[in-house]
Amino acid sequence: MIPVTFRVEGGSTLGASNGRERSFVLPRMGEINWLTELRKIEREFDGLPPEPTPTERRARRAAEQHAEKLRKERATLLGVLARFLPVVGLAGAILLWPYHRGCGTGLFVYLGAEGVIVLGGLWLVACTWRARMAKTHGVALILVLWGLMLIGHQILPRVGYAKTDAAHPARWWCKRGKT
Repeated sequence: MIPVTFRVEGGSTLGASNGRERSFVLPRMGEINWLTELRKIEREFDGLPPEPTPTERRARRAAEQHAEKLRKERATLLGVLARFLPVVGLAGAILLWPYHRGCGTGLFVYLGAEGVIVLGGLWLVACTWRARMAKTHGVALILVLWGLMLIGHQILPRVGYAKTDAAHPARWWCKRGKT
């Protein structure tokens, strides 16, 4: 039984006209939530599917989160691949450099290309670290080392650290007549 208090006013048939409160006890109608039941009936009447249960909502939300995670992983993979291919291509093609690189402008352009390999490798290192791509991160570190080795191969003989041919020492600038 549910106790309910009513305020009776004026010429009501439920109580005196002096504005006093009266208490009534209503019988309990069961544990059915009639507002929820009415909402279900209205959805069915409007031709809509039944409202999903909390379990169905959780499953749908989990599936949406999983799909979003996969989409982000694919986008990250494509972004890393778009950075990776040009740097690897340049690192491999540098061995086939067709221009003079012994001294002068050709040397500085060649060193610039080697610097691009190092910078691209560092860019890849940062991207693969953020994306948690361990194998690609290792390859990016190897690319950085490769670029540093190529730069060192050109710079060290010119600063006097590495042994060179005494008859033809490595120079930064070419003698007159060479390019």
